[in-house]
Amino acid sequence: MALSPNISDRQMGFALLRLMLGVNMLGRVLVRLPDVQQFAEGMARNFSETILPEPFVLVYAYVILFAEGVIGVLLILGWKTRWALAGMGLLLVSLAFGQILLQNYGTVANILIYAIAVYLLLTNTEYDHFGIDRGFSVDRK
Repeated sequence: MALSPNISDRQMGFALLRLMLGVNMLGRVLVRLPDVQQFAEGMARNFSETILPEPFVLVYAYVILFAEGVIGVLLILGWKTRWALAGMGLLLVSLAFGQILLQNYGTVANILIYAIAVYLLLTNTEYDHFGIDRGFSVDRK
């Protein structure tokens, strides 16, 4: 089915960026799931010389996986998009804080790129045209 001429470039751009962030978040989970314990323990080891206690880091590693998975699915489907983006923004803040503690400023810069993408989507939700929130419409402007 051809897309209606009423669909704007901004709507398509919004959908593609939302989909890209969702695939990225869900993909990170799918790659880590087979060795989730190794991921969590490795993360705890990485933070062993910071102010964060090891039990906190272990629990947080599992929370990250859960949060990334939920956010990824919501963004891919276009369901509760504003809340998924807000959750992703908060997750990015917490990840940046951890990387600052580790003095991984290059990684913080990469996280900032994701944060900019979240900002762009949140400030342009009027172009959120595709997905469950909008009924997967292809001819509504």
